[in-house]
Amino acid sequence: MTSGLLWWVLLTLYALLVFRWLWGHVELTTALRTGALAPTMPREPQTPQPPVSVVIAAHNEAETIERCLARVLVQDYPRLQVLIANDRSADDTGQIVRRIAADHPNVRCIDIHHLPEGWLGKTHAISVAARQADGEYLLFMDSDVELHPATVSTVVDLAERRRLDFLSLWPKVVVKGFWERFLLPALGWTLGLWFPNSRPDRIETTPVFANGQFLMIRREPYERIGGHAAVPDEMAEDVSLARLAKQAGLRRFMGLGGELLRTRMYESLEQIVHGWTRIFIGTLGRSWKLAFTIFCALIGVVPAFAVPIALAIRAASGQMPGPIQWTGWIVAAIHLPAMYGLVYRYFRVAYEGRAHVLLFPVALLGVSVLLGYCLILIHGWGTIRWGNLRYRVRGSRAVRRLTS
Repeated sequence: MTSGLLWWVLLTLYALLVFRWLWGHVELTTALRTGALAPTMPREPQTPQPPVSVVIAAHNEAETIERCLARVLVQDYPRLQVLIANDRSADDTGQIVRRIAADHPNVRCIDIHHLPEGWLGKTHAISVAARQADGEYLLFMDSDVELHPATVSTVVDLAERRRLDFLSLWPKVVVKGFWERFLLPALGWTLGLWFPNSRPDRIETTPVFANGQFLMIRREPYERIGGHAAVPDEMAEDVSLARLAKQAGLRRFMGLGGELLRTRMYESLEQIVHGWTRIFIGTLGRSWKLAFTIFCALIGVVPAFAVPIALAIRAASGQMPGPIQWTGWIVAAIHLPAMYGLVYRYFRVAYEGRAHVLLFPVALLGVSVLLGYCLILIHGWGTIRWGNLRYRVRGSRAVRRLTS
């Protein structure tokens, strides 16, 4: 192959990479137009509204649980049961919930004092509470999530109209500190490579994914797939449930819920590393997926800077024909604005706050290091911390609890 032909092949591959960034704008626009849920106006139902049980696992959540419950209790949905699984909390979580329950008969505090072997804490707490729920729909959510007053009405309306069995939403994530602004856009973008948003008018395109911060499942299919008892040791029980739902042929939907719910996930670098290590292991969980994600992360941003440098060096040496040089410059000139523009748009959709978008390539290098660390962990080397416990993992599963 001649030198000129080789350059044309490389430029064609590079152009395809840049086109993928441009196509990302189309995908995001489509997701916003078809997959973003907005609060619906209350209307007179044609049939009685199905009862909904909200299930929240809380472990040492005294700082957030009252605010979370306040937002749940102002929902405009009339048939709502609220179950709080107080999972071995050492703070005032239980006292706060019981105080609120004294004034709201639809609220119950379920105290959990023991974690059985073979279970992860959150999964066990949710499973215990779900067995005591009365609703036709089970809505699982985290204690740091705040809901719009019309959230439950909106998702139940969609589920009833589209005959959905399994519905999950991305929240608007609040970012305040440096590490959140720096890392979260790159972390979220990386996960989005595998799990794009689905469309309510095309349920069959829904990715095999769910977000445990907000996951609603119809009771009958939930019990049919085994509930949380079927995924007791999975690091990402929500995604594992989505896989079971897919295998069972359930009608699923994963959408953007930024107008309906918000949360602040992690505040410190340590929390981000521990939390996203668990997320990547639980959602990807295989060597080839983690390795391929690292490749995509690097190939997506490194050429934006490496190609112009290479072109400048080759041009200065006089070894590059004019058409190749100019074509390369044009493609490289498109790459940077396409990449930064998409990252900025993605951040405005998924996050609330000010991001360090210009540092996205550097953050993505940091994410690649974290993915490499996950590669080590899934083979049983090292441990992962969740709460006050440490685990060894194999693939996406916790196989051994080490410390308390």
